[in-house]
Amino acid sequence: MPSRRRRQGLMPPVGSAASPHHGRGGNNGGRSLSPQDWSAFLRRIERKRSDDLPPLPDEYYVRATWVSFRMEGLDVGAQEVREALAPPAAGERPALRSRQAQRLRNHAAILHRVENDLHANLPLVADGVVRWYVGVSAGLSMTGLDQPRLARVEEVVRRVNSPQLRLPAALQEIAQTHVRLLTDPLVPGFNGILSRLLMRYHLGRCGLPPVVFDPAIDGPARGAEAMARRLVELLEQSYDELLRGG
Repeated sequence: MPSRRRRQGLMPPVGSAASPHHGRGGNNGGRSLSPQDWSAFLRRIERKRSDDLPPLPDEYYVRATWVSFRMEGLDVGAQEVREALAPPAAGERPALRSRQAQRLRNHAAILHRVENDLHANLPLVADGVVRWYVGVSAGLSMTGLDQPRLARVEEVVRRVNSPQLRLPAALQEIAQTHVRLLTDPLVPGFNGILSRLLMRYHLGRCGLPPVVFDPAIDGPARGAEAMARRLVELLEQSYDELLRGG
């Protein structure tokens, strides 16, 4: 799974007590931020925004994959993700993989491709989103992708490709798009995973780094305003982790 740049360290291992969700700024225990907190977080993020952040660590791809599958209700462990993403040992022939392992590998490969495309400033394309779905579903039937659903994919792609660059407006639009995708599914299966991949591209088009949710507190019931506030917290944690590793 090629990537533009990779490095070890930076983001703590999955399940570590030093998880990025426990870094500076904290996750506020899932509580809503006050208006004062919201403004303070926004100011801190604006100061940290940069076009020259350090590269994402390998651990990001493990954690983001593990978290997204867990939030989808799939029974997968951190070690299972690592084993699925590990290359074969020197001289060994690639082993036959389970459908679950192939889904995990495909998801991580999509994340790498997303980062490469964002670095190249490439727009998102609807055919690419459909290929993401094929990858994470590992061969599930495409019959659920009827014309109305494909039209919605095109609508989401247009929104992602016309990003808001002012931080408050960007966060509100990203949150609204994500919540709508979760509450009105875009695809018949693996919708949450696809929605989080789309969120990553949307964040990147707005000049923002990836975020990694916490399955313990980030459920599907957040409204758009709560999601925007949660994104502020997660973005500060992402910046802190990346800048500490740079």
